[in-house]
Amino acid sequence: MECWAERKPWSEHVRYTYKFVKECLGEDVAVHAMRHHSSQYYPSEWHPKDLIEKIICLADNFASGADRREEPERGAPLPSPPIDLTHVLSIDHVRNRLEAPDLAYTYQEVLRGLKPIAGGFEEKHRKTYFEIFDFLDQNSRLRLVPADTRSPINDVSLWDHMKLTAAFATCIYLSGWMGDDPENYRFALLSGDADRISRFINEALRLPDLRARSNLIKRATDAARDFLRDLIGPECVLFAAGGSILALCPLNMLQKALEGVKKSFEGESGGRVTITVSHIEVGGDEVRGDFGSLWEKAQRNLRVEKSKRILVRQISLPEGSETCDVCKAKVWSYEDKERILPFDASPRPERLCDECWTLREKEKGVWLDDIKGESDFVACIKADGDNIGAFMSGVGFKQSGKAGTPSRISTLSDLLHKTCEEEFVRIIGEFKGGIIYAGGDDLLAFVPGEHALEAAKKVYLKFKGEMAGKCTMSAGVAFFHYELPVYIGIESANSLLSKAKSDGKDRIALAIIGGTGITQSELKDINSMEWPDLDTLLEIVDFMSKANVASSQVRRIVEAASKSPVKAEALIQYSVGREIIDWSYGERLLSYLNSGLLVKAFTVYNLFRKRD
Repeated sequence: MECWAERKPWSEHVRYTYKFVKECLGEDVAVHAMRHHSSQYYPSEWHPKDLIEKIICLADNFASGADRREEPERGAPLPSPPIDLTHVLSIDHVRNRLEAPDLAYTYQEVLRGLKPIAGGFEEKHRKTYFEIFDFLDQNSRLRLVPADTRSPINDVSLWDHMKLTAAFATCIYLSGWMGDDPENYRFALLSGDADRISRFINEALRLPDLRARSNLIKRATDAARDFLRDLIGPECVLFAAGGSILALCPLNMLQKALEGVKKSFEGESGGRVTITVSHIEVGGDEVRGDFGSLWEKAQRNLRVEKSKRILVRQISLPEGSETCDVCKAKVWSYEDKERILPFDASPRPERLCDECWTLREKEKGVWLDDIKGESDFVACIKADGDNIGAFMSGVGFKQSGKAGTPSRISTLSDLLHKTCEEEFVRIIGEFKGGIIYAGGDDLLAFVPGEHALEAAKKVYLKFKGEMAGKCTMSAGVAFFHYELPVYIGIESANSLLSKAKSDGKDRIALAIIGGTGITQSELKDINSMEWPDLDTLLEIVDFMSKANVASSQVRRIVEAASKSPVKAEALIQYSVGREIIDWSYGERLLSYLNSGLLVKAFTVYNLFRKRD
């Protein structure tokens, strides 16, 4: 960064590397770090000399070869700020623009943060390394500096390039040095994915049960990630969130890694959720080729392994014993006297086994009746990104004229993670709602019914904006009374999301669940709408809320519209002519009638309108 800020030639960056690392870690490590290039553009005294330096140089070649697949456009002979970090999904979308002072400030900020940490490196190598890695990993500024200033390969951050280089260096070191030729090396791409997460989470009867199960998956994923961090290094974990994990691993440590991921995940989950792990072997030349295809191959292999599982739910209970109301698998041992079964003909307190009771106790304090608004209705929002899988597999990148490189996939994963786990959480919090799950490109949340559509719209706009408009989002929103079982809202929202997806994606489907529930066939008959139509619907609801017209008059028109738009138009004109409704109000109703959203908007308005 300092090299670019001072507009020095490209090759000078190794000298600045030496200067920076020496201040943090001393002379010996600084020399190792400096000698990471062997081409003619660098003086021979700067070329790798010992084994460590050769490993770093080869690892940098692996990372650069895998990441910089396109031929960079020729530009000025010297880096010239402002320097742009573009979006991995779009050449034209600039995520961050850095002037020389920005680069210099970021450099100094990182240096100030590292120096106190790095001081203990001589005495405690491992502990200090982990602290250095975590500091850099959590530095948001470093993620917004490109690793290369030339378009179109200026869409990967300096942090992602360093992390990938470190991952290859670790695997080469742990596997053993086999010369300078990349074809001599083979690596493992390890994948893991939790089994039947939705079934486990959706067993829940109450909001705390949902949150507890979702958090259990998160803790189990973190346990698997931490195992790999300790075994091979944090840089080798390419992705870990939401029950899924992807890592680069040396072949000689693969079996231990596979067994450890499974054991640590299932140990943290208490065996209530299992994980399937698999791997593929990849050659050095393949890594430098199309990494997106390798990632897709790894996911395919994982799906094959998951299909081999034989799922037998083992329930061994004494004769005459009664099971837990939540998991239905173990004998109940606790009664939650504050919570009565919401659907039992003979009401009684809910009965929970030890494990379900422990999970519920961890999430005490947030219930549906804490979220409900003035209407006593809550809404379940289920949202999912459209076509993200195509980009993660590399296909989407190719369609955009880019290669699916490791750091692009890592950058996209990181961007999705930040959007869901930070921005979505913030948005749902603004609307006084509660997040059950936000990760990958998925969202499951509950919000007060009155705010649900505005919240869903804001989530959509944030996601689309963060994805540079290249990926959209579909959503299902189910409104239901807070005293109904929570799973009714979840199942309905899932069905509505599926409907929005099947209708063409980039859409939203909504339904209001009455006291008697709703059937799957009724949900399938609901028409989804495009997101701009939601703006119109909200506009109609707002218009009805503010207009000084008796709701009975609006109801007559809406009932007519549900049967025949032509008759509804005639009724509006008649009402205007008889001065039952104002002329301007009638004109607006006619325009809304033509939108086809009048009936749906009135249903939403009527649910939340304030009654005398």
